[in-house]
Amino acid sequence: MAADPPATPASAAAKPAQASSDNLPMVPPAKPGVFTATKKDADRFHLVVAGHQFTTRENIEKYLAYRAAELTMEQKANWFTFVESRSKGDTAPVPKRDPAGLRYSFRMDYFRPVWRYKISGAPASKTWSPFSGTAFIADDPKSITDYEVGADIVLHEGQMDDADPLAFEARAVSDLLINQVSPPE
Repeated sequence: MAADPPATPASAAAKPAQASSDNLPMVPPAKPGVFTATKKDADRFHLVVAGHQFTTRENIEKYLAYRAAELTMEQKANWFTFVESRSKGDTAPVPKRDPAGLRYSFRMDYFRPVWRYKISGAPASKTWSPFSGTAFIADDPKSITDYEVGADIVLHEGQMDDADPLAFEARAVSDLLINQVSPPE
C-alpha cells in the first residue's frame, strides 16, 4: 500500500500560483506558423522561419540560428551541423575543415540559410541562395510582403567537431543570441 503524500499547509494550498517575471522566457514564443521544425531523419531537421514584416537579414537569420540551438538542446543533443543547400552553378567556395585553425564553439559566418521571398506586386516568389554569388535581395527589402528562410541541420551528441566550420555548439549559440533575437512577424 502506497504512503499518503505529505499534508500541504492550508495557507500554501489557498494561494494561487503567481507568475513571476523571473519565470518568463527570455525570447517570447513565436506566433503560429512563424517557426516550423520538420523531422527528416532520426537526427536531421528542416527549419523554417516565415514572416510578413521583413526587418533585416541578420535579425531573421539570427532568430533561425537561435531556434536551431534551442531545438538541438530540446532533443538532448549538444551540437548541430548546418547542411548547406547548394545548387548547380553556385560560386561561393565550400568551407573546408581547418584542424589547425582557431577553435570556436560556432562560426556564425557559416550559418547561411536559403531565402524565398515575395515582392509587392510580383507574380511569383523569388529564391536567394548565399552560395549564388549574387547580392542579397536585389529588390528593395521594404517591398517584401512575405518571406521564408530555411535551413537543414543534423544533431550530434558528445564532443563537437570544432575543425568543421559548419558545426555549432547549441548552448554557446543560444547564450550568444538569447538577448539579440525576437520572433519575426
